[in-house]
Amino acid sequence: MAGRFAGKVAVVTGAGRGIGRATALLFAAEGASVVVNDLGGGPQGGGADGSIAQQVVDEILAAGGSAVAETSSVAAMEGGQAVVDAAIDHFGRLDFLVNNAGIIRPKRIMDMTEADWDMVLSVNLKGYFATVRAAAEHLVKQGGAIVNFSSPSGFGHYGMANYAAAKEGVVGFTRSIARELGEFGVRSNAIRPIAGNSAMAIPEVYETISYSVEKLQIPFISNQWLSDGGTPGLPEHVAAVVAWLCSEQAAPINGRELYIHGGQLSFVQEPELIRTRCNPEGWTLESLSDAGTSAALTYDQRDRYTGRT
Repeated sequence: MAGRFAGKVAVVTGAGRGIGRATALLFAAEGASVVVNDLGGGPQGGGADGSIAQQVVDEILAAGGSAVAETSSVAAMEGGQAVVDAAIDHFGRLDFLVNNAGIIRPKRIMDMTEADWDMVLSVNLKGYFATVRAAAEHLVKQGGAIVNFSSPSGFGHYGMANYAAAKEGVVGFTRSIARELGEFGVRSNAIRPIAGNSAMAIPEVYETISYSVEKLQIPFISNQWLSDGGTPGLPEHVAAVVAWLCSEQAAPINGRELYIHGGQLSFVQEPELIRTRCNPEGWTLESLSDAGTSAALTYDQRDRYTGRT
């Protein structure tokens, strides 16, 4: 298949459903050979169904594209290596790595178990390290691109502390590898997508949303209401951003994060220090408690998480 990615090879993890599937199909439609990785487990972890990845591969092959299924769990280092090995063994190279695999286990922090925490961090953060660690030596040979999936949940999400922690960790990870691999022509960026019919849009997630909105009367994620730009978000919208970030048109973009929801696409502001006050003698509890200093450092008297003043 001819296209802007003809002759390139892409690995897409979690590519059996939703956003991952849409991304794999788009890369293939643009001429890339694709490793479709998916364990075939449930959105909260557990289970395995190798046919899920194969179904996407069959779609690509039927359309005249090139793809192979890979069913390892990226939560283990050997799984990340196996995904990359599939690209090298079948197609001889690797140009793009898309880390989309993820699970969720929504629970309030007082109900969250160690297993709930560990499983979510293993797939959503360690899994990204596992694939990048294996892919780096191949990507630096000819340059390429890495796109890691973060989430607006990282801005703060009721009942999703484990997922939010993992996804915010992805951003720091992405900024760091952008610095490490950039000198070799490998770009690394993160996206924070919302897509209404994604694979992880399960009832438990909607419960966290309804409680935040109806009971607490606050945005369910972030500290502001996030827009879809007037168009409900679909996996295909997210896939388009992923593919664009891997294209030559996005060559200057490295170490950044983007928000995509339907018709809205935004760069997320880089972290910066605000409301700075300097004390040449160093800060003490007494100087911090001074009325003038306290007023200068306080920027919002409204409790953003409960709505109370």
